[in-house]
Amino acid sequence: MTINGETLQAMNLDDACRYLGYWGMGNGDMRATKEVVRQKIIAARDLIKCHPLTPELSTELFTSKGMGVFRFSAALIEWSESELNDVKRLSVQAYKNAWHLPQSTASALFIFIFPKTHAGKESTLLMAVLTQELLLHAERCMRHEDVSKTIMLSGSNRTLDEWLCDSFVELIEEMELWKGHDATRDFWSRLAKVLQQSNISVTWAEQLDSRLASVHTNAKLSWATATRSIRECKMRIERIGGSRLDTDSEVWGLD
Repeated sequence: MTINGETLQAMNLDDACRYLGYWGMGNGDMRATKEVVRQKIIAARDLIKCHPLTPELSTELFTSKGMGVFRFSAALIEWSESELNDVKRLSVQAYKNAWHLPQSTASALFIFIFPKTHAGKESTLLMAVLTQELLLHAERCMRHEDVSKTIMLSGSNRTLDEWLCDSFVELIEEMELWKGHDATRDFWSRLAKVLQQSNISVTWAEQLDSRLASVHTNAKLSWATATRSIRECKMRIERIGGSRLDTDSEVWGLD
């Protein structure tokens, strides 16, 4: 195909290209964007190594150049739990560089997220950025009565139906029983998971749709709510090494 005498480059489905700031493949694979984000975070981390700046300025520099590039992709790219942990590890290394701490220093997150009045560094960490961007994306898309809001509400209803929940608050409670990699199937699942992990309640959603209300008043119980206590008990039993055994009914005299 040619346009104005110039032949357009043909690309395969597994070739990464840039579109609207994101790197991806024709089959929807966005690993190229994740790698770009990771490399830029590494570059920002190394930029403040042995720096002459104050710890506060170097932390601000990394937050802008490192966490800023992750912020751009946080809402739309499906980051797995292992990928998020890798980015979190890189950011903690950067904050150690900012505060002239050896890399052998304990990577306990409370050292960096606690306020200064509690001997912390008040640093911006990955989960805070991810939660903020997911909430901002939902608020921006549903601000006006347009196609974007219709698509978002349709997606939320589909997500609630897939998780067998009646409301978004139930979905947040349901995420307590699931790991991070199980909740990356769509936007609303990822939002519910980070809200559950951060223990954040949403108050503005009920103004947008009844199924997003913070308090669900439906008299009927959803399947997820009705079985949650049983499934939670099963998980606790398995966590301590318990397992299911098929026993002969005659042993218990049940026939």
